[in-house]
This record gives sequence, C-alpha cells and structure tokens, in this order.
Amino acid sequence: MRVLQVLVGAAARTGGPPAFVGDASLELTRLGAEVRIVATDAALAPWGVLQRQRRIREDEIHPALAHSDLHLFPARFPRRMAYSPALERELERIVPGYDVVHVHNLWQYPQFAGYRAALRHGVPYVVSPHGSLDPYLRRRGRLRKTVSTRLWQGEMLDRANLIHVTTEAEKDLISDVSPSVPRSVVPCGLHVGQFSAPAPGDRFRRQHLGGYEGPLVIFLGRITEKKGVDVLLRAFQEVRGESDCRLAIVGPDDSGLIPKLKRLSAQLELSERDVVFTGPLFGDERLGALASADVWALSSHAENFGIAVVEAAAAGCPVVISPQVNLAADLREAGAGVVADATPEAFAGGLLSVLDDVAERKRLRSAGPRWAARYDWSVVGPQLLEMYRDLLR
Repeated sequence: MRVLQVLVGAAARTGGPPAFVGDASLELTRLGAEVRIVATDAALAPWGVLQRQRRIREDEIHPALAHSDLHLFPARFPRRMAYSPALERELERIVPGYDVVHVHNLWQYPQFAGYRAALRHGVPYVVSPHGSLDPYLRRRGRLRKTVSTRLWQGEMLDRANLIHVTTEAEKDLISDVSPSVPRSVVPCGLHVGQFSAPAPGDRFRRQHLGGYEGPLVIFLGRITEKKGVDVLLRAFQEVRGESDCRLAIVGPDDSGLIPKLKRLSAQLELSERDVVFTGPLFGDERLGALASADVWALSSHAENFGIAVVEAAAAGCPVVISPQVNLAADLREAGAGVVADATPEAFAGGLLSVLDDVAERKRLRSAGPRWAARYDWSVVGPQLLEMYRDLLR
C-alpha cells in the first residue's frame, strides 16, 4: 500500500491536520504501508488574514511530522492560497506511483493540484475536509468559498472516491455536500501515553499565576472566533461571582483576537489576575498546564473533532465542552465529561457543576483517560489502513 498525503503546510501552529497526517503516517508505516507527505513551506495558518505569510522555519515544523517522509515546496504569491507551481510539478511526477492520494483540507491550491493530478493519472483520491465544510464555517468568507466551489472545489468533491470524516456528527453536518460520494468515519488519533504520565502543575502556576493554588479553569487551544472564548469569558464572570477561581487562556492568537478579548474581560470587571493570557505552550509546559487544571473548557461554536478534548481527558482533566464540539455526544454517552450549551448562563452552570463537586471532579479524572484510550493510534491506525483497503477493493 503506497499512500500520498497532500497537506497545505506543516507548521505546528496551523492546527490539527499536520498532527493528524504526521502521526497517521508513522502508524501506517508501522503497519506496513509506504507513506509520503507533500506540503508547501507556508508557515502561518491561512485564516490569519491580517498577518504577512512567510516561509516555515525548521523549528516550526509540527513534531508529529519530524520523523515522517515530508517534502516541502515553496509557496509564492498569493501565499495565502498556498500557491506552489513546484508542488504541482512534483505531484504530476510522483502521483502515478501511488495507490491512493489523500487530500487534506479545502479552499487552497495544494488541494486543487492534488486532485487534478490524481484524476489525470487515474489514481483514487480521498478528501478529508477537517471541519472546513461545517455550516458555521461555510458562512464565513462566503464569497471566496462560493467562487472556489464553482471553479474547481465542487468538482473535486463530486469526483472524489471517498470523503473521510472524523465523527458521525461531521458526517451528518455535511450530508448535503456531494451526497453521491461515499463517506468513511475514522476518528483522529493521539498517543495516549504522552498525556497519561504525571506532569507537575505547580510550575505552570508559579510562572503564570504567581503561585496561585486555588481552583483553575483552563482553555487550551488556538484562539480563533469559532472557539467561543468570548462565551467562556462571560460564563466565567458568572462563575467568579459564585466561586473563587481563576481562568487561564493558553494558545496562539493567529487572528489577533486577544486585544478584543482583554477589552471584554475588562468590561466584565475581570482583573488581569482573574484572567491570564499565557500565549502558546508546547511540550512539557503544555502538559504542566493540563496538570494544573481543575476544569478544561471549550465553549466552541464549531469543532470538527476536538483532539484537544481527548488530550485533556487523557491527561485526567475534567472537561466541559459545548454540543458543537463533534465529540460531544460520544463524551456524554461515556460519562467522561460535561456538555453544556454555548451560552454564558448554561456554560457557567456546566463549569460550576464540576468546580463545586469534589466527587464529580474525581470521577471525571478517572473516566476521562478510559474514554480517551479508544482514540489511541494503536486503535485508529488500523481503521485508517482498512479505509484505504476498502477504497481499493
């Protein structure tokens, strides 16, 4: 089995697809497949409209891709579209040697080049939208997306051999898109053992909270509008009125939202001690942040899978999430977390149901890792390989 993975970029800060592709490729290789990854050298997430795109540095490549067969090609103007004639030429050259082409994400040039090369050479191709077709996101940048769909992306989806989705919820949400194309549900994976090892949380509290030892709510992820951090701040204001606690917002701000969120925090009369913005954390510092949390919170308006939810649960954090996180039904059914509507009042209630109940926090710290284990790569990898085998059959 020879699989060619087509990515937009390989940077750690561009979100989930580089992590998925890198870890999946290593697991597929362990299972006997031959996997190659091609991507552009764009360093920044495509949604950072106001930032100047640039080339990736070696230290910015996602750790999951570090030991994979990764090949980067220069992007040129318009860089925001990840336009890369060099990548297109390489695809034209190598696609005939592969059994399957797997195209990740939508709306940009590498996807166009990948599917066109697959069609020209008669190689089956799979498309993973990674949440890009969620109705909430389809409404954003509607003109650009409508033009792209009519010019080429509609054909790409209609002529795909398979559309890969990561949850049943995603499958339902995109049922109106290319309805004649088969779907396959294979979740995202993680290495559970990386999160189950104990990590000291006191270092995070010393560095970012002045040694504060009381109850702590953490948001950990990319700070974008869809994550609903504004809802979390409003919910935390209500929580703060009933419980002495702090909120830490951890993650990169590629959309320039932090100044707006800080103004909102001030309007809600939350002090800089009540709400701390730490910026992005990686490696042991990230594990330390998870270890310090009494509650991990995500009041997202749209979340295709929510691998950060699984990571938090694997680390033993009690999690409170909104129903728009596509893992919510699975989490609730397993009794491994709290699901609360993404309104300030309802989400505050969800947070308080954990903060005010020591026994519930203890139960969730035990249930979370058991639930997360079903998404370990040792479980997910064989599912992904079988998806490719079914496609070829």
